[in-house]
Amino acid sequence: MEAMISVENLIVDFENITACKNVSFQVFPGEIFGLIGPNGAGKTTTLKVLATLLKPTYGIINIGGFDLEKQTIQIRKIIGFMPDFSPVYEEMKVWEFLELYASAYGIEKNKRNKTIDSGLHRVNLVEKKDAFIGELSRGMKQRLVLAKTLLPEPQILFLDEPASGLDPLARKELSEILKNLGNEGKTIIISSHILTELADFCTAAGIMEKGRMIKWGKLENLSDIPADTVCVEFCTSGKSTNLTNILNNYPSLLKFEKETDQLWRIYIKGNDSVIADFVKFLVENNVPIIEIRKVKEDIQTIFFKTGAKDVS
Repeated sequence: MEAMISVENLIVDFENITACKNVSFQVFPGEIFGLIGPNGAGKTTTLKVLATLLKPTYGIINIGGFDLEKQTIQIRKIIGFMPDFSPVYEEMKVWEFLELYASAYGIEKNKRNKTIDSGLHRVNLVEKKDAFIGELSRGMKQRLVLAKTLLPEPQILFLDEPASGLDPLARKELSEILKNLGNEGKTIIISSHILTELADFCTAAGIMEKGRMIKWGKLENLSDIPADTVCVEFCTSGKSTNLTNILNNYPSLLKFEKETDQLWRIYIKGNDSVIADFVKFLVENNVPIIEIRKVKEDIQTIFFKTGAKDVS
């Protein structure tokens, strides 16, 4: 599959600092790509370059089949960018705000009402259509800005810390909206240093530190634990020596850990049939099973394993 976004050796120099240092990664169609790292890692700078708001010092960048250096106008027609703390006009009504931007986007007048209603429906703000923006909560204002960003139906969304400053309920609402956009086939890059807000819906991620891309790819490829891995906890009941010898030769076994003299954890890879055979083996050997669970590392666990914590 051809990448929707391809970044190769991105360098961004400011007067006293290099914000991006040979950053390379790819995002594929329909992915929700979490750009994560501590504050000052280079996330916002990278997003601004991709959104054509900042000219890179160097880099070969292709977005939606267009070259960033030579085809900026074409790229702007297929992307949407939502900055952190985007300003709104608090004295305007919600529909007036969206009408203003629909006009600016060049949406035909006879299609604007339908487009605005669709945008409000997507972000769950239909009931606030006639409300003044100044009356909205911070979370509602964020959703309104997202609705504005969606008006021209961009194929690709760049969202910079969209949940910053939101309370837990507002973050959950935003998370559900982003999941739905992903299901629509939108390609999304979302930057954040709040890892829990990304864990539910990101399908891929890039981890940045001090202006460098340390690690990137699909979540299952970033994890040290293979897909379809199951952890089985059991008690050896004093048979640990014989059981260890047997397990050393058991197929599909990834590793086993001794928690205490009797409590063990076994990590095994395979489909349901493989797991069922292993459970049967334990039962036949009179080994009491305590718990069986699927093992999957989330984005937070993967991030902490990299040790990324330093800013530029």
